[in-house]
Parts: sequence; structure tokens; C-alpha cells
Amino acid sequence: MTPGATPARLLDAAEELLARYGPAGTSVRDVLRLAGVGNAAAVGYYFGGKDALVAAVERRVVDGVLAERETSLATLSRAPDVDGLVDGWVRPIVELRCAGRGRYAARVFARIFEAPPERWAANGAAATRELALRYCAAVAPLLPHLDERELTWRWQCVTATTDFYAIGALDFGEPAPGAAQVDEHVRRLVVPGSALLRAPAS
Repeated sequence: MTPGATPARLLDAAEELLARYGPAGTSVRDVLRLAGVGNAAAVGYYFGGKDALVAAVERRVVDGVLAERETSLATLSRAPDVDGLVDGWVRPIVELRCAGRGRYAARVFARIFEAPPERWAANGAAATRELALRYCAAVAPLLPHLDERELTWRWQCVTATTDFYAIGALDFGEPAPGAAQVDEHVRRLVVPGSALLRAPAS
């Protein structure tokens, strides 16, 4: 077994269980069973306990999404466009949802704001909000008909739709998407999201 294999298996298992049942419904015993780890002390040894394992799962997911969004924003900052900025925001979530294990990660990401605000710095919610404001600042010159408050509210609507997609609430009985559907599903979020942003001020 390669170094780090056991912690990675524990993280993968915890991520799946957290996405299905949330922290309250996820036990260390279930994580160990799903990960195929027989040592009952493994979670404590590698992570320090259940709370720290939950935080590690959250940050692994959130940090990955934020890194992709940062890269997209940096690329688009030279020549921003509305569709491109919405794409850069939603694509990491779609990629998670469409990538096997990643569909669980997408649900975990969608749940970070359910935590009390005092946990937002630790679980990445605060960093997500800060990056959202930077995306809003990048798109604002393209949407001069919207004041800052209206633009922020509409960006939150794009984010909420993406989160609904992440948890599967927009599937309407369709099977879970696969890797080949990333671009199709990104467009299904970008088209209405961009239309909402471009719509006349209310």
C-alpha cells in the first residue's frame, strides 16, 4: 500500500457518507467500514477525530473548486465576458458532479453554508464568498445596468442554481451525469445564468 493510501481512502469514504447523510448521520465506524480500514483508531491517528475528518473533507472539496475558479478568473481577467465568467464559476461543480466519486463532492460543497457562520473560515465558505465578490467585480463593467446590490443578488441566484444542480435537485428523474456530459451540463447552467445577469434591472 502506498504512503497516504489509507488517509485518502478515509477521505473518500467520509466524503461519500457526508454527502448522503450529513455530519450527524455519518459515524466513524461507517467511514472505516466503507473505506475498508480495519484499524478502529485510524481516523484518530490520521485526522485527530471525526470533526477534523469532516473539516478535511470539506476543505479538500472546497479548495479544489476554489483553485479552479481562481484559474478561470485569472485567465478571463484580461478579456472578461459574461458567459465565460459564469462558465468559470459553474464548471468546477459540474466536473465534480459528473466525475464518479465527485458527485458526492459536489453535494458536500453545496452544504458548506449550512454550517454556522463561525465555521465558514474553517470550511471554506468565507473564501467562497470572497471569490464570488471578485467574480462580481470582474463582470460588473459588462453589466452597467445593474448596481452592486442587484448584481450580487443575481450572482447568488446563479450560485444557488449551481448548488441545486450539485445535489441532483434539477435531475427530474434523469440518471446521474457522466464525464462525457460536462460541457452539455455547463451550458445548461451558463445559458440561464447569463440571461439572468443580462436581464434588465428590476
